[in-house]
Amino acid sequence: MTSPWQSPGEILLYPLRGAALLSLIVLTAFGMLGWLPGAGGLFVIVAYFSGYYYAFEILLRTAHGHNDSPAVAIEAQTGAVWRLLSLLLLLLVAVRFAMEKDMAPAGVLVLALFALIQPCLLASLAMGAGLLEALNPANTLRMIGRIGASYFLIALALFIFQLAALLSGRLLASLLPVFLASLLVDALFYWGLFASFHLLGRVMYQHHGRLGYTPSAHEDTLPTLQDRDQHLLERVDTHVAEGDMAGAIVVLRDEIREHTVTMAVHERYRQLLRQAGDGEALDEHAGRSIAMLAHDKQDHAALALLLEAVRDNPAFARLDPGHGEWLAQRALDLGMFRLAVDAWRSMLRIDPRHPNAVEWALRATQLLHERFNDLAAARDTLLSARAGLRDASAIARIDAAIQSLPSA
Repeated sequence: MTSPWQSPGEILLYPLRGAALLSLIVLTAFGMLGWLPGAGGLFVIVAYFSGYYYAFEILLRTAHGHNDSPAVAIEAQTGAVWRLLSLLLLLLVAVRFAMEKDMAPAGVLVLALFALIQPCLLASLAMGAGLLEALNPANTLRMIGRIGASYFLIALALFIFQLAALLSGRLLASLLPVFLASLLVDALFYWGLFASFHLLGRVMYQHHGRLGYTPSAHEDTLPTLQDRDQHLLERVDTHVAEGDMAGAIVVLRDEIREHTVTMAVHERYRQLLRQAGDGEALDEHAGRSIAMLAHDKQDHAALALLLEAVRDNPAFARLDPGHGEWLAQRALDLGMFRLAVDAWRSMLRIDPRHPNAVEWALRATQLLHERFNDLAAARDTLLSARAGLRDASAIARIDAAIQSLPSA
């Protein structure tokens, strides 16, 4: 897409092509219903709202790198969009009222102020800001700082477009029959509206990097997560081939901490940690990754990693109780009884004074005794839990459980 300042003809002709032209014709024709007695004013309001909404879709589509006009207007995304369109329409009505009441200087002044703030209002909303945030004067200053003189050029262009569309009504009314003049005024209004919003969209697209968003037209050209991680693994393999195991681990560790990565990267990292004999880092990675998977309700992946962590270190003590209880219950539901025991025992190691610690110990002991007939592990679990307790009633429950175990 070329710079908007290098192709003024494209801006002017945009409303006269494709779906934009069809929308202009339909909205102009719909405005004829305004001549109906009674409800005519309601049809005019609906037409103007629809025109502004379609113009906002033009803005969005152009700002994301698509130069063709949208086929249809989008459905309302948020209430803020409708509130903003109401604000814009009220400003327009104020300007037209001033023009019709021979208060042209006041109308021009209102339009000029409107044009000055309009680029920031619309651009902020198009980038996902709420209405109050978009109305913040600090946003206008920030946008001016990011795109420089282009902001004032777009504001001036909006002013010229919209003033021309409004003044044309006064000229046509003096030259043509009222009904025909009204049709032409509406057509010129929608032409100016569509062209000005398209112009703003092109300026946004031109400066999208400074404005901090990625156009959807660029998404297909961005590297995928798999592509990026494949390059990462190739770098790691180069380090390993050169005998730099520590360097390979550092590269993976930093990437995992700073970005989302695929499971292949996690697995390679754990493989290198095992080869390096770094059990502490293995436990740390497992604890963090299990918490992340559990938070995302990826129970099967979290349980698989917990099983791997316990195999690497039977004394694994990095299972966050906030997720561990849910994982222990999921292990039970799936018939993974030994893993449920491992989860409870891991939580006991990390937080022996947790309010549910006694329940963890008793449930683990029951499975160790009744399902696995491992009395030594059952007794060890109870004794370990007792050592961390301070509450007399909790200690009494543990002592009773110890006494209930058969002697070896």
